[in-house]
Formats: sequence, C-alpha cells, structure tokens
Amino acid sequence: MSGQHHDRMAWFREARFGMFIHWGLYAVAGRDASGPISAGELSAAEYEKLADRFRPVDGCAREWARLAKRAGMKYVVFVTKHLDGFCLFDSRLTDYTSVKRGPGRDFVAEVTEAFRAEGLRIGLYYAPPDLHYAPYMQVARGDLSRRQELREHVHGQIRELLSNYGKIDMLWYDAPPRMGPVDEGPVTAEVFDAAGLHAMSRGLQPGIVINDRLGPPEDFSTQSENFCRPEAFGRDWEMCVCINDLWGYCPHDYNYKTVNQLIFLLTNCAVQGGNLLLNIGPRPDGSVPGAQVERLEAMGAWLKIHGESVYGVERLRRCCGNFQGGRVTRKGRRLYFHTYYWPGSPMRIPGLDAKTLGGTPGQVKVRSRVLTTGQPAEARWDGDVLEITGLPLTPPDQADTVVAVDTEG
Repeated sequence: MSGQHHDRMAWFREARFGMFIHWGLYAVAGRDASGPISAGELSAAEYEKLADRFRPVDGCAREWARLAKRAGMKYVVFVTKHLDGFCLFDSRLTDYTSVKRGPGRDFVAEVTEAFRAEGLRIGLYYAPPDLHYAPYMQVARGDLSRRQELREHVHGQIRELLSNYGKIDMLWYDAPPRMGPVDEGPVTAEVFDAAGLHAMSRGLQPGIVINDRLGPPEDFSTQSENFCRPEAFGRDWEMCVCINDLWGYCPHDYNYKTVNQLIFLLTNCAVQGGNLLLNIGPRPDGSVPGAQVERLEAMGAWLKIHGESVYGVERLRRCCGNFQGGRVTRKGRRLYFHTYYWPGSPMRIPGLDAKTLGGTPGQVKVRSRVLTTGQPAEARWDGDVLEITGLPLTPPDQADTVVAVDTEG
C-alpha cells in the first residue's frame, strides 16, 4: 500500500468505533431499510406517499451526535440514500428528496454540521441501486440501453454529496458487485464505472477513505455484516452490526443485544484490526429508542475507563489475539488482556514469546495493573507463561475486566 493510503487510514485505525444511522421513509413504514418495496409489502406508489408523512422534529441530528459522543464513538456513517431511492440531501437530479417533499429539510447538511460540532468524523452511505429510478430498474433487468443515464445519475449525486457539505472523511457504498435488488440484473462495477467514480471522489475529497462494496477493493473491507469475519493481517476492515436485529426502526424489534455482547463485539473487532460500526434506527420523528440510548451510554461509560485498550490498538501477529479468558490488544509496549471469563488470581497466559511482548529475549521485564480499577498486580514471565497475581477474586467489570501489562527490555 502507498504512503498516501496509510496517511488517510490513520484516523480510521485510531477510531475503532463508529455510529451507523439507518433512517428514512422505511422508519415511517416501521420496516427494515431494504424491505417494504423489495419484499412486496408496499407498491412503489404506496411507498412514495410516505414521503409526505415524514416530519421529523427539529434538532434530531444534534441529539444523535451527542449520543455518539457519549458512547465513545469517533465517526458516523449516515445513510444518504438507500435502495428505496429517497434522498436525505438536496439533489438537483431528482425531486424525490427530503428537501422537495415532506420535511423540506436537508438532513445530510444537518448531520454533517452536528457531528463536526462534536469533533467526530463524517462518513456518507450511498446505495447506487435505486428501486425508484427507472433507468436502474431497466438495467437491472438486463436492458442496458439506459446504462449511461444511470451512470451519470450516480456520478452526479456523488459529486453533489462530496461538493456541498464540506470535508467528508468516508464514502460507504452499498452495492455488491454483480448483484442488485432485482436478482436477474447484470448490475456491475463496470455499469457504474466504479474506477471513474472513485477517481472523481478522490479528486473532490483527497483524504477520503472508500469501502469495497462497489467492486474495487479500495481502502477497507466491509463484508463483515452482523457477524465478525476479519480480513487477512494488514488489510483494514469494518464490521457493521445492528444494535437489535433490523437496519432501521421497527417498533416490534425487541431482540436487543446486551451491553456485554456489544462490548465483546467492539473489543473482538479491535483485537483483530477492525472497527465496529454499530447501527441505530431512530423513530420517524428522529428520536432514538430508549433501549438503544441505554446501551450506547453504557458502552461510553465502559470506554471512559478502558478506551486506551481499544482506540488505536494494533493487531498481534502471534497468538492471534486470543487467550483462554478473552482477547489481547497492544499499543506500543503495553498489552491489554480483555478478560471476559475472569479466572481470579492467578491469571496464567501461556504461549507468549519475547516478540509478542515487544522486547528482547532474556531481557524482558513485566509489570501490570488492573486497568478497570487502577489496582497494581504482580506479573512474572518465564519465557513462555505470563503469570499475574494479586488480582481480585471476582471481576471488577462483568462485561470485560482489562489487565494492562507493560514490558521493559
């Protein structure tokens, strides 16, 4: 990879935790973002009428940004247009937008302003497949006569998103190569001219990072969706996951992950060199359900104490970042043992060589403390087994008690 790639990815590797926001007309319908039209629950005409019922309260983007800050998140990925084609930004290329219909508001403008005010990075999601746009539907069914019109439409909307809202840090596509919502369609990276689209994007936003879902690998991988599938060592990646089950607001989606599960997902990604992009689904009025707020605030409370063991940590080549009780991350000469299954005292971790500990064989000295409480602990290393004693019998944090080990020599 080039030096430019490493420079633009530096913030992404430091961040480790971001907020995904799926919100639009599908919230009015109370369905998953990809659902009402493609599943045949509503006709295109019935779905379009939801645009005039979509009337969020003022200030909702500010509330999302403040929540992300409290949760310890470092960036946002906001869905500007999903497969339904409804744009949450001001586009000259269609009247099917939140500016020209219902709300009369540019939500991309509101989101970018609100999240920048909290010091967070800005990512924009855009789905080139568009069930509302006739040229796309024709191409998806195999009629390529309107391919150029479709290409110009997508390029034009990306140009708008990257020209009208200040600095954009990430472009997040949702368009699997050689697939579209219409299964028989030959919708490929070539149809959208992905190479030309990425070149234009980097010309408009030189520092932008771009995901891999339009075909070319670009800066980072995003195929890990609702389960953890790490990339090979050296490849940046991100796992996107729902806080409950669906991508968007559904009033009866009660299957929430616990705080412990969410903290595990976050640390398990960081251990393996990836980021966690955690989705929220605001209600149609823009408010975030209380169960989501409670979980994010609990994660933020945990990160206030343990954040150094997550943000900017590096992936270990050896021992795969695992030990019997949990996972291991490293930053410089400090190892962090994320302990989900507390052993009490002593804690013994075998298979740690001098290279993993970051020192010279025969000269490594270790010292440790419980990061969760600040309590010092005794540490010894015999060339293979790291033994930590003087630990409390019960875990100070039931989600993830972190023990920090510093090495010298």
